[in-house]
Amino acid sequence: MASVAKILNAMSLGWLWLTVLLMPILALAGGLGFQAAGFAMGLSALGAWAVDRKGADYLRAAWPLWLIGFLLWAWVSTLWSPYEAPLFGGNASLLIGLVLPVLFVPLIILKMPERLKPAFVWVVIGAGLLGVLILLTDAMSGFALSLLGDPVKVGEDPVQRLSDAEMNLGRGQVSYIQLLWPVAILLMLRLKRGWVLACAAFAGLIVSAHFNNLLVVTPSLAFAVAFSILAWKQPRRGLIWVFVFAIISIVFAPLLGLLSSLIDAEFMRSIPLSWEHRLRMWDYSWDLIQQAPLFGHGFDASRSFDALTFRAPDGRNLTVMSMHPHNIGMHIWLETGLIGILLVLGFLVTLFKAILKICTQPARAFAVAGLVATITTSGAVTIGVWQHWWWALIVFVISLICLIPQETKNPSD
Repeated sequence: MASVAKILNAMSLGWLWLTVLLMPILALAGGLGFQAAGFAMGLSALGAWAVDRKGADYLRAAWPLWLIGFLLWAWVSTLWSPYEAPLFGGNASLLIGLVLPVLFVPLIILKMPERLKPAFVWVVIGAGLLGVLILLTDAMSGFALSLLGDPVKVGEDPVQRLSDAEMNLGRGQVSYIQLLWPVAILLMLRLKRGWVLACAAFAGLIVSAHFNNLLVVTPSLAFAVAFSILAWKQPRRGLIWVFVFAIISIVFAPLLGLLSSLIDAEFMRSIPLSWEHRLRMWDYSWDLIQQAPLFGHGFDASRSFDALTFRAPDGRNLTVMSMHPHNIGMHIWLETGLIGILLVLGFLVTLFKAILKICTQPARAFAVAGLVATITTSGAVTIGVWQHWWWALIVFVISLICLIPQETKNPSD
């Protein structure tokens, strides 16, 4: 059994190194590869743990139970969803099948031999900085790198191909506003002026988002920087406030829909179309939430509410509900109702208590606060709560934060 565990641990470590090395490419390709990478890492780590049952003490807490309870409730809600999907083999069951293994991904780093960690840290830093450079180059060159890797095929619509490249680049940029937090703190801990490179990486990401007309990156990072600085100075207070921010954004998300319903058409036409579209989605979501406040409309129900349209300034008729509400709080309310919200609330509260115990030092608190803030803000305006790649990415970033030792000293001190 010891040899089997050794082989499985080596496999999980290999998947981890490969994922970090490919991190810039996975992001540029739209981030969807993170779900496959996360599943491969998690499955091998789960197999290794099943053999020796060592090291996964962080899972012996209440938060995994609340998380699994929420996912199971979301899966059960498939039964009354108007969106036709199989109970077994549909998106809800696949999400559970992904999340359970990826919860073991942090175990790979926790069990990594100490002799490997210094080199691995530098690989993480290098992949983080290279990823920003690649995203910036692609954005400034009009998707030259994306089209080089996946050129327009014979008979393919070039306009649609550019649209796909823009969407993939946007998801990559959203991925990196989360991936950069462990990279930034590792830079600050390893180099005397590491904070300069960290700031340059964040600035490069903001510039790349500007060239890609992705508005969410700058405000998301602004919120995250404020919380992370507070957490650096006062770890406990910073973590408390960022989790309060996250909880409020989810529990009180319907208020955003209520406010959207009060905005007149004249103001709608004075703002960018992407934001007009969101306001209309949130208004419509508010109406739908009121129809099924306790149990919700069921998993993936948002996909079926596509009959309502509005006329854009350029004359196009656009579907109001574009796949999902583009706000994870309203998404949870709409599809799983108050019961789903209470389960998420239980998960966040118990997760917060666990994090307070392991993030007593400024470095870890800094990275976790920045990550939670970016998850919250990007989730509030763009992400669908059931997107598999996003779940895998979050756990992967948390795993990288495990590289930060409990006792740390900033080289610039």
